[in-house]
Amino acid sequence: MKTKTFIAQYDIYILFSYIALMAIGIFMQLNISSVRTTMYFFYRQFIWLFLSFGSVYFAFKIIDIEKFRKLIFPLIIITILLLISVLIFGDEVKGAVRSIRIWKINIQPSLLARILLIFYFAHILDKQKRKIDDTRPKRFFVHFNQLIIITIIIYSLILFEKHFSPLIISGLTLLSLLFIAKIRLSTIALILAVCLLFGILILQLGPTYRSERMKIYTKYSLFHKAMNKEGSYTGDKEYQVRESLLSLSGGKLTGTSPTRGTGKHYFLPEAKTDYIFSIIGEEFGFLGALLVIGLFVFLFIRAIINSLRQDDIFLKLAGIGLGMNIFFNAMVNIGVSIAILPSTGVTLPFISYGGTSLLVNSFSVGLLLNISAKKQILQSY
Repeated sequence: MKTKTFIAQYDIYILFSYIALMAIGIFMQLNISSVRTTMYFFYRQFIWLFLSFGSVYFAFKIIDIEKFRKLIFPLIIITILLLISVLIFGDEVKGAVRSIRIWKINIQPSLLARILLIFYFAHILDKQKRKIDDTRPKRFFVHFNQLIIITIIIYSLILFEKHFSPLIISGLTLLSLLFIAKIRLSTIALILAVCLLFGILILQLGPTYRSERMKIYTKYSLFHKAMNKEGSYTGDKEYQVRESLLSLSGGKLTGTSPTRGTGKHYFLPEAKTDYIFSIIGEEFGFLGALLVIGLFVFLFIRAIINSLRQDDIFLKLAGIGLGMNIFFNAMVNIGVSIAILPSTGVTLPFISYGGTSLLVNSFSVGLLLNISAKKQILQSY
């Protein structure tokens, strides 16, 4: 007798949200590239688009998550080696070294590291679930020391790449997983306090551009305006934030339309990456921006709903972590564009230009579809 497993049902709403965001992304890349000197970036993104669809299919249809679980630690080791390779052989861009070129393709291992850490946390928390009740700070460091060691190693390497913002997104995600796994609040509070202390030290003692970003943020933030404070808005270092807000405010309710948008005409140099949401807000207005936010929220909600339905703690935590990673990433990018967060250099998932980001986030969506799937076994003679 032969048995074959097939997918009988899956969350089509996740797939719909993903395709809608990808469609918006490729349209915006075409829109921006069409008024610039070259279509090179659009063509590259178009290729990555099809590779990403293959990534979704592979993660959804081919991967057996239980078998994938057994490979998590070896993949963690490989990712650590890649992060070390970035520091040795990586390409420097704007003072930071975040990617390594392999076969003419730039790869950012930090994006992969964030996904693998989610699975690693889910794996260890599930494996050690009987010890979760005894997770006061001292006991947590005894029972779950492997989580701490691996996280410190990966975060340190990413920090050496001068890539601080992904650590914030990843840290929020992993702390959320600890909370959902019912690790004691005293332990989570201690970890959070230590992280905040290190974050302040990094901002104060690290490269000067980080502290300068904070100064710019305090001047342009919505909270600054809410306190009716005045300031000089002419500095060169503030250019991106200023132009981002000008683009967004120019869009009003329904936008200027793609034919009349000005931000993409080099007024926003990072229009295709960090500040693409500002271009959406300008050309499609508040309603267009709200649609994009709504799609991310909807994708996140569906990921959480499907994950909470799982009886398996590993699948539950992995699904929630993947959903949070995409959602937090999107909200940080959008928060920067509308000046409620300081500039970070984080791109907008599925919409910003970037091959590795598109591929890794698409792989995450495929895994979310895999977790949501209901499988049946077909027997034949």
